[in-house]
Amino acid sequence: MGLAARPVSQRPLAILAYGSLLHSPGALGPLITGVVPCRTPFPVEYGRASHRWNGGPVLVPHPDGATVDGGLLLLAAHLELGEAADLLAEREGLPSSRGILQVDLPDQERLVLTCALPRNLPAPDMTPAALARRAVASVHADGRRNGVRYLAGAIASGVVTPRTAAYRDAVLEAAAAATLEEAERLLASPRSEERGGLADGLG
Repeated sequence: MGLAARPVSQRPLAILAYGSLLHSPGALGPLITGVVPCRTPFPVEYGRASHRWNGGPVLVPHPDGATVDGGLLLLAAHLELGEAADLLAEREGLPSSRGILQVDLPDQERLVLTCALPRNLPAPDMTPAALARRAVASVHADGRRNGVRYLAGAIASGVVTPRTAAYRDAVLEAAAAATLEEAERLLASPRSEERGGLADGLG
């Protein structure tokens, strides 16, 4: 007697987001059916200089950080695990889905994925002033992604690490701005170089 063909059941999928995925999911956007607040089970900090953000600092798992208020991006029921992992890897600029990890969360029925990019900033490069220098240098007039925009998006999404406030203040001081949006606009202006080299006075 032959076996009846039955599809293998799959747990519903979600992505644990704590950075730009929260506000800029890219191609994943149409596949997200909801967002549930979720605190990360691991500490997070601005510990990586990202090529995708023009050298600006981004959030990664880091022992010197703290757990933060992120979110679970609930994915459409028809999306398969392999496809979800590939889409997340593409969104994060990874060459393959090998950098996509499964996260075990208490009392969570969904299968939760996350992208844990490695940290690459040594401790001296993670002071608020050093982070601000990178963010300032990452801003150009061509509208590309940069560290100031990343920082503003993280704060707007409620993601706050131990360094966030001092890092934000250092950027605002460097740009002589009241808000990060104003800082990005001023730094992208061709006149920014005429105002004394904004990154030089950060110490």
